[in-house]
Amino acid sequence: MAEIEKQKWTDIAIPQTTTTVYEALHQRRMAWNFENRDVPRDAVERMLATSVWAPNHKHTEPWRFFVSTKHSAHRQRIADFAEKGILARNSEDTRMASAQREWTLKQPLIIFAYSVPAEREDITKENYAAVVCALHNISLSGVAEGLAVTWETGGIAKLPGLAEAVGGDPDWALVSIATVGYPDEESPSSRTPVSEFVTWAE
Repeated sequence: MAEIEKQKWTDIAIPQTTTTVYEALHQRRMAWNFENRDVPRDAVERMLATSVWAPNHKHTEPWRFFVSTKHSAHRQRIADFAEKGILARNSEDTRMASAQREWTLKQPLIIFAYSVPAEREDITKENYAAVVCALHNISLSGVAEGLAVTWETGGIAKLPGLAEAVGGDPDWALVSIATVGYPDEESPSSRTPVSEFVTWAE
């Protein structure tokens, strides 16, 4: 396999946007209701392109992303997996199985974000943290695209065998199932002022 040439930031065409970094940081929100609109592939590609510029100790590049579009065969397989997985856990839980299948099918776009483990535990932890940062990059760039990115770690994320069903390796760690779409709701939020958490150690 030929070695892939690394990119420098100067090699990349930076998308033109009026959204500043600070605006993206403060305006980023998750959404649980999305408009019934397809998510443009070029927007997702721009968002994914930011992920690999996350902090990454030793440049292990541990991120693995699987993008599942709404009407794809891949999405149908994951919906089948979700339904069967819940029924395998509890054959009488037909309502939950049906709900998870419906949830999986209706999301405008899903990104399954995984972290690749290392031989050393400390590097494995660093890898996981790097993928969290990568996913946050995707979320922030989504603000500039008018998209919300919602991190999910429940539901089908808890089912054994998801990595293989998605197309990955069984030893990869799921960081999040990220749903992406145009938000169909207002998502106000508030935070405790940072001054409550900071000590200036002078």
